[in-house]
Amino acid sequence: MNKIFVTVSGGCAYVIEGTVPLGFVVEIVDFDNIDVGDSFPSDDAHEYYTKNNLYAPPRPTQR
Repeated sequence: MNKIFVTVSGGCAYVIEGTVPLGFVVEIVDFDNIDVGDSFPSDDAHEYYTKNNLYAPPRPTQR
């Protein structure tokens, strides 16, 4: 199955199923949720984003 990853940071994402091509599935990757401890929606998404350097965890705030 082919996947389309949709990245969200600081907002909302909605997928209208009728616009997704046949044979594809859409996964929404919400960086805000991941930053606070949630997991990527799938192992495929985690692998893709980390392998291509598209996500870096937030750095701790320095005082």
